[in-house]
Amino acid sequence: MGNAASLNFRLLVPDDADTLTVLRKEALESHPLAFGASIQEDRALSIDFVRASLADRQASAILGLFEGTELVGMVGVVREAKLKARHKAHIWGMYVTPRARGRGAGRGLLAGALEQARSWSGVEQVHLSVTEAAVEARRLYESAGFREWGREPRSLQWEGQVVDERHLVFDLR
Repeated sequence: MGNAASLNFRLLVPDDADTLTVLRKEALESHPLAFGASIQEDRALSIDFVRASLADRQASAILGLFEGTELVGMVGVVREAKLKARHKAHIWGMYVTPRARGRGAGRGLLAGALEQARSWSGVEQVHLSVTEAAVEARRLYESAGFREWGREPRSLQWEGQVVDERHLVFDLR
């Protein structure tokens, strides 16, 4: 395990689709109550769909975290498509492998996602949701300046477990 200096952040490109799919599957398998998607639903995404998504940066992007050539973290950010909601962006799919945690990886990914949202003209706020199962993630988001605006009780149910989801916002203005 290296230090934070050995970590490299960059926007993912279509050629990263295969690697991204593997990391996303790991995230969903290892933390099923931290993500709204299930592994069964996520498998329906084709590599072609992922490649096309990575090619269009006008309203969405995925930032990757690499240790050497290995993808060890990811976060997505997407701008609202509807005209009256284009002032908002959403962060989704934040995940860092256990061996890359505790080295500023999550903070770096989050900062990159916020910077991407700032680059889209007119975006004023960034939203995300975090379940009660993701305690460390919530702590990171709040320490970065996100504030809670609502809570959905019993938002996710998986294999007999139920968790609430908290909705947070970051003001870019």
